[in-house]
Amino acid sequence: MGLPKKTSRNIIVDDIEYSWLASGNDDIINLIITLKENSGQKLFAHFDYMTATEDGNIWMEITPEVVRKVIEYGILKGWKGDERGKNVDIGIMNDKVL
Repeated sequence: MGLPKKTSRNIIVDDIEYSWLASGNDDIINLIITLKENSGQKLFAHFDYMTATEDGNIWMEITPEVVRKVIEYGILKGWKGDERGKNVDIGIMNDKVL
């Protein structure tokens, strides 16, 4: 099952179209990614609102570039968006996308 069309955004990575949705709560930002069509497994990633960097703390913003990096990382970790099966949660991603 895909994501709600009214609230999700689309991105193309390596000629494949994905839908994604970011939502925040008091503690964390959650990102959900699926294939736009014929989706199977969902990919879940999470972000702390603030990340410590060499230059100081920065606020995390979920941009298309961040989503692209999460998709690429998820694929490396075995996510197959077109196959049915258990969803994949790749955990906190701040240090992997900056």
